[in-house]
Amino acid sequence: MKKIYILLVLVAFALPSYAEMTGREIYQKMDDVDTSRDSSMDMLMLIERGNMKLVRRIDSVSKKYGDDTRTLITFEEPADVQGTMYLTWGYEDTEKDDDMWMFLPSENLTRRISGGGKKGSFMRSDFANEDIEKRAVDDDAHTLLKKEKFGGYDCYVLETVPMKKKETNYGKRRVWVHDSFFLPVKTEYFDKRGRLIKTALYGGFKNISGIMTYTKTVMRTEGTDNKTYLERTNVVYNTGVSDDVFQLSNLKR
Repeated sequence: MKKIYILLVLVAFALPSYAEMTGREIYQKMDDVDTSRDSSMDMLMLIERGNMKLVRRIDSVSKKYGDDTRTLITFEEPADVQGTMYLTWGYEDTEKDDDMWMFLPSENLTRRISGGGKKGSFMRSDFANEDIEKRAVDDDAHTLLKKEKFGGYDCYVLETVPMKKKETNYGKRRVWVHDSFFLPVKTEYFDKRGRLIKTALYGGFKNISGIMTYTKTVMRTEGTDNKTYLERTNVVYNTGVSDDVFQLSNLKR
């Protein structure tokens, strides 16, 4: 009897700690990291396509409305994209598609982006338009695959598969999640045939006003030399961003 007890104790200690959480619970913790009411930041985007390099300077503001989120992205430089805006209204309700609009100052035109348009490139970068939307926790089914080290960090590895019947370029994503502050360290994107199409790496982790934040992202497209660097600076939380910022009429300034 004593031998059986000792064996049970050893087995209990051998079980991985992550077995206590499901994939969904881990993804929910990722969603809960940002406890802010609103945020603002500057972003520097460097796009590399072979010998071509494109630089964009961007302002971004976001605000939460309960579980929903609204974000306005404004391109400040260079001159050929200055004043271009993306407005997104993201909904936690899995039965409701997020709204996205793009304002083109050269044409003084606001265009709604929906369906297949969200699979298109975000301003010629390796990010897709759908990548700038905030996915709700239950937009996907989350499976915990394993726990392993990546980039020197202990990570949970999740596989997330879209649940909604909406336009998406992805059949699944595989996400390496830091096991203590629950930010992504790496994301692999797969098409609907199961082929790896691009990979995002995250870094520059900082505690800003009590909120853990990643400040650097590199997105690489598989099978090409294309990659996009995105750095977030001057990140500020809880400044009291006005609701007027996120009105559709604001895009026609």
